[in-house]
Amino acid sequence: MDSAADERRQEIASLAVSRFALRGFDGTSMNDLARHVGLSKAGIYHYFPSKEAILFEALLGYSERLLVTVLDAVDGGGEPSERLGRVVEAILYLYQDADAYHQAQINDLARLSESEQEVIRNNERQVVRVMEELLGQLGAGLEVSTIKALTMSTFGILNWHARWFREGPGRIDLVEYAKLVTEFVLAGMTGVVAMRAIEVGQ
Repeated sequence: MDSAADERRQEIASLAVSRFALRGFDGTSMNDLARHVGLSKAGIYHYFPSKEAILFEALLGYSERLLVTVLDAVDGGGEPSERLGRVVEAILYLYQDADAYHQAQINDLARLSESEQEVIRNNERQVVRVMEELLGQLGAGLEVSTIKALTMSTFGILNWHARWFREGPGRIDLVEYAKLVTEFVLAGMTGVVAMRAIEVGQ
């Protein structure tokens, strides 16, 4: 398929996932999607055979963008704390316009085939692994299970921010918030390492 067709598929998938978030997957028909993206029903079937195919295109594309974003951020070199800061900021920037994808991931991933779900989950696991490796370097000596828990707690902070974070007068901006999250995680890691050292010495 040529690049113009690929771009059109991505555009349709992006518009469709926002519709799924608004009306629900079951509440959105192919006719609805066709009107929403400015195509006839036959036109949308030219690009996708089903709603599930559109959903897969959307979620796969998003998971790939997230993975590339994180890998680009961590590949810049520097100390683990610097790389953590870049990863946190990059993820938060990507998350700004990703709420519809997150809703679709939570509500509708199970509608895809097992093999399709696995492709998406594999991308997600790679993202988690990057964070886990960074925190493992910052928390050298901590048990693997502890690093895993700290990693998922960090993603809890990042994933939840879209529910409440808004820029505006009297509020911090996204760059400041990314710095704050990074400092919070680093301070937490330092505290956990120190507490474990005290426990070992007792």
